[in-house]
Amino acid sequence: MNSIGRKVIAICTSWEDEENLNLVLGELIGAVEREGGRYLPMCVTFDRSSVEARGEESLSEFMKAFDVPNLAGFLLFGEMIRSDAINRRIIQAAHAKQLPVFMLERQYEGCINMAFNYLQGYESVARHMIEDHGCRRIVMVAGIKGNPFSEARIDLTRSILREHGGDLPPEQVIYGDFWDEPTFRALDAYFSAGGGMPEAFLCVNDAMAIATCVYLDKKGVRVPEAVKVCGFDGILPGQQHEPAITTARPDFEAMFGEMIRRMDTWETKEAARTETLPVPFRFIPRQSCSCAEKEQMPVAQKIGELKMANLDFTRHIRAMGIFIRRTLSMDSVDELTELLSPLFSIWPNPYYFAAVLEKREQARTMMHMQDGLMKETPVLDWRRQPVPDVQAVLTDPAIRILMVQLLQTQTETMGYVVSGIQGWNLREQERFEEEALFLSSALSAVIRNRRLNEANSEILRMAEQDYLTGLYNRRGFLRELERLLVQPENQDRVLTLFSADMDRLKKINDRYGHQEGDHAICCLAEGIRFAVDGKGICARYGGDEFAFAILSGEAPDPGEIRERMIRRAREVCGERDYQISASLGACSCIVREHPPLDELLAESDRDLYAHKGKSRQ
Repeated sequence: MNSIGRKVIAICTSWEDEENLNLVLGELIGAVEREGGRYLPMCVTFDRSSVEARGEESLSEFMKAFDVPNLAGFLLFGEMIRSDAINRRIIQAAHAKQLPVFMLERQYEGCINMAFNYLQGYESVARHMIEDHGCRRIVMVAGIKGNPFSEARIDLTRSILREHGGDLPPEQVIYGDFWDEPTFRALDAYFSAGGGMPEAFLCVNDAMAIATCVYLDKKGVRVPEAVKVCGFDGILPGQQHEPAITTARPDFEAMFGEMIRRMDTWETKEAARTETLPVPFRFIPRQSCSCAEKEQMPVAQKIGELKMANLDFTRHIRAMGIFIRRTLSMDSVDELTELLSPLFSIWPNPYYFAAVLEKREQARTMMHMQDGLMKETPVLDWRRQPVPDVQAVLTDPAIRILMVQLLQTQTETMGYVVSGIQGWNLREQERFEEEALFLSSALSAVIRNRRLNEANSEILRMAEQDYLTGLYNRRGFLRELERLLVQPENQDRVLTLFSADMDRLKKINDRYGHQEGDHAICCLAEGIRFAVDGKGICARYGGDEFAFAILSGEAPDPGEIRERMIRRAREVCGERDYQISASLGACSCIVREHPPLDELLAESDRDLYAHKGKSRQ
């Protein structure tokens, strides 16, 4: 591998069908390695509902995940994405970069559309059952009623049977909706209605074929001794099932080999050209029709692998559950970050990176691990460099695929996680999905708790703050004063409590309007802040009434305080047809000897009224 590193194949998909996704990604990894390891698959997965709920903003964030060096082309799982907006946005970005777009299962202008020849593949299975095994009494387990893929396969099966003197009456077509539970219900309905045991169950995908085998086993019917079963699409569970499912699957080796050759020879003038790349299917006879391949996985090995996968799943979910429980009341990303290293170290991969988006263009690292070692990473500009050490990632042969997922809710993108994986299998893929989901939940809880605390603090602030001046209101003033008076360091200091009353506010309001009166009040509030000079607290009780307290080594001179207060207020007020003035009353005591606050306030009020006439200037 050269010093520049591998070229990147950007893969876009969702978690719509994780088993098929794992199969295809595994085949792509194998094809890349057979072709000399010049490419690195980078799979960016997403939650379609989150992207669609937020529209353009979320699409823009999603597209940033593809801003990586050495980008060679895009592979889109069009049917799993199921969003024209997302597909077209990626196609547009690829055209801007003059790169090829390989589209799976959907057809778009400006793409190399990989057209799976489903009917050809399904026909190879159907003809095998009808012609090679001579089956004529068939129950067909179709997909969704009315679905074009499903109906086309029904018509094809009926046509082949008629070629050989048989038929497929409607009562022998049941609909399993492509999944296991609907298949169980459809089989129950068939047998409850008096349907007889056929020679073969012909299922239009492997998931329904597995469900059929499980159903028949519970009825004591052996497959393939008593009845044959076949499927279609070639997923891994079909291979691992006992009996292994006869099926057909796309020729991924040929498909990805051609894709890599196209990227090797790609010229920019080819960008935006629409092409079709046919993908044939390969028939795979197995045990469920009594045509087991020579090299079948031993039952003990299957059970062992499934047991290990189950143990890993249980251990991982338990660890993630403990992690979530510990984060439920957190409101600090720093606390969350401390939990990530020991958690992710349990399942080491060559590379881990997770970040939270704290500002519009900044990503704050939560975890950065390379070859099992934690690394210190500064704040990143995630729109320019979303992944640190990207050159090391591109040149590390231990990383066979890079998995990327945005950490999202329905309302925002909170961050993202990247994992460089070496030992690719279904459990590795599932574990990455679980980690991303749990990390999203934990990060969402932390952010929600932080915002809730901030909101509560703001509510408390508003409840204790005067809306006009920003000073404390009466409630906030008394609460904060009580807090200060019990602090040990204040016990030998002098508390001076002041009551202030603005002069002639009514005249200002009557002559110049209440807006000007509010301006005068705010100027006096600034004068009081200036007079207190950080040595105490101040409040507006309402209207033209103020109170403030100063804690100092000795009692301040009320006359000097009033002079500083008025001078500053008039400076802030500026040239006006009136001058700000106020009356002031005060009382002082040693903090540890202070009487009840209501007595102090009453005394300062009495002193205020005693001097009120003198302050009118």
